[in-house]
Amino acid sequence: MAHKFEQPQEHSPLPLFTASVSAMIQLERSNGVPLYRQIYERLRNAILGGELPEGTRLPTERALARELHVNRTTVMNAYNELASEGLIEGHVGRGTLVKRTYLARELDDEPFEQHMPSWLFSLSAEEELALGHDARLMSEITALGDQQEVISLAAATPAAGLLPAELLREIVQDDLLTARQSALGYCPVEGLQSLRRGIAERMRKHGVPVDFQHILVLSGSTQGIGLVGRFLLHPGDEVVVEVPTYLGAIQTFRALGARVIGVPIDNEGMRLDLLEAILARRSPRLIYTLPTFQNPTGVIMSPARRRRLLALARRYQVPILEDDPYGEIYFEGEAPQPLKALDTRGDVLYLSTYSKLLAPGLRVAWLAAPEPLIERLSLHKQIFDLNTTALGQWLVSEILQRQMLDPHLARVRQQYQRQRDVMFQAIQEYWPAGTRVTLPRGGFHLWCRLPGDMRARTLLREAAQEGVAFVLGEPFHIDGGGRQYIRLSYAVSDEVQIREGIRRIGLAMRRIQSRRSPRDEQEGLHIERMPMV
Repeated sequence: MAHKFEQPQEHSPLPLFTASVSAMIQLERSNGVPLYRQIYERLRNAILGGELPEGTRLPTERALARELHVNRTTVMNAYNELASEGLIEGHVGRGTLVKRTYLARELDDEPFEQHMPSWLFSLSAEEELALGHDARLMSEITALGDQQEVISLAAATPAAGLLPAELLREIVQDDLLTARQSALGYCPVEGLQSLRRGIAERMRKHGVPVDFQHILVLSGSTQGIGLVGRFLLHPGDEVVVEVPTYLGAIQTFRALGARVIGVPIDNEGMRLDLLEAILARRSPRLIYTLPTFQNPTGVIMSPARRRRLLALARRYQVPILEDDPYGEIYFEGEAPQPLKALDTRGDVLYLSTYSKLLAPGLRVAWLAAPEPLIERLSLHKQIFDLNTTALGQWLVSEILQRQMLDPHLARVRQQYQRQRDVMFQAIQEYWPAGTRVTLPRGGFHLWCRLPGDMRARTLLREAAQEGVAFVLGEPFHIDGGGRQYIRLSYAVSDEVQIREGIRRIGLAMRRIQSRRSPRDEQEGLHIERMPMV
């Protein structure tokens, strides 16, 4: 399967410019300038000068190295320099493409502004930073699902075979005609009362004493993060998050103008000694945490830390936003109780979703909070979203009333546990020594540290040649960290695809290692097993 994408595909509108690119690079091997620097500077000038238009597919590292009679590492270093300036970008299934930055366009003879409306340039530098490269990551991950030749281990979405199409068809056939007003009409901003009652009843079974008045139905978890952020935060306010943490939360808080402060996690969750030091010195307005099967690490916050976190929030008068998309996707024992179950004072705002449990297309999530806050947030919600889709709410409400969710979840948990095990076994079989893997007890993801000093971006570009995708660790960090980490999802692909995808990544890893001096070869695969709450 190696080098599957080195030759152009018939359906691709982008030509492969191996001959023309190599012809424009004249290397002077005796002038003292490193060869990679000469390649970088010539390609940079060609991109900025328009000789290589935006969208041009560059040769693979191997192909260009062969044409120029240099080591492949030389070309790799040149490409890395261009990528760091935003002049090229790797795309799974399409290779390395010229992608000039806004700065590069400004250097054109014909100003970029002539091609775009003036209002577009009202975006501030801060907004562009908040919505920049990592904001495109989610849409690119979603788009991978349409590329049949690519194995995606990136998307955090349920497998197609586990989407409850049969349940939904049964409900629609039985009752849609008689429930057309509830299912197809407008509904209250707070959500259908039948759904809110069903959610509250299920939360009580998990130890959270709420009623329907404490529930606000949302159009996805990210909407909940945004609503809470708009209500609690002003530009310049500080928010504490775990590091690493959910990319969508980082983007949302930064888009609201908040300053995001990171607290590292270990295998028991957020480091509360470091959190306490921050709370003592500063005045954050919110603590955001994923205490159960954390995204991306899969970590579960220990019971002692959960109690300590609540005590700190109470002492320093800082509310906690608990994000819990994966709490019911557990593989051993019983479901971990939410942090909210320990909250006796209303300090925890609890956020969850049916996107992972049922289907993301239903667009149904919810927030559980004190009733006065639900009333205020409902007023904010109706400004941006008059009501969450009635059909999705009605379908979820029917699933809860008909007691269909638990049998569905039993099947889901069993399947995802098998897929997790297949992925882990394939890593043991195909990946080189020195890899560190966090083995979760639930959720969708494996969090992996690459062996030695291998960088995730280098691996992603190499893996793109094999037709496999994963998520870099960097976007989950706020401090530039995560360069040697990747997140793999075992949820979306089937077992055959998982094994093949891991095998392809292993091939890419070994090619990278073969270009370097051997190191860490004596260290075996390191497994970090997550404790149960």
